Amino acid sequence: MRQICEVLGFNKSTLYYQPKIDPREEVLRDKIEQLAAAYPTYGYRRITEVLVRQGYSVGHRRIARLMKEENLSVSVKRVSCQTTSSFEGPQPWGNRVQNLEVSRQDQVWVGDITYVRLKERFVYVALLMDVFTRMIRG
Repeated sequence: MRQICEVLGFNKSTLYYQPKIDPREEVLRDKIEQLAAAYPTYGYRRITEVLVRQGYSVGHRRIARLMKEENLSVSVKRVSCQTTSSFEGPQPWGNRVQNLEVSRQDQVWVGDITYVRLKERFVYVALLMDVFTRMIRG
């Protein structure tokens, strides 16, 4: 047996290793399953908080591992934002300031709208900027 292990390049002790099963881990698995059934939107962080409040001494990595092993991980559903592309379809507008020499304040303003993701929805921010001073005006 020793020669075979030497040829294959691993230790003989790996053949005889039996991982220890912690009986407390089964209790923890059952508790996690109960909580995941009661709170289907809770991920490993919230489950960890609930368990700590109930008196268990656990960390979020252990809970994440156990939830992953039991296929209890929650998928994150992001709300997508649908925006338009300025380059789609016919373009009836032209760049009217392309050849303009901007020489004074309040001569040319440009605007933009951008979406900002909040916790559960999107909001938009609209800005007006003076081209000469590059200051946000509104």
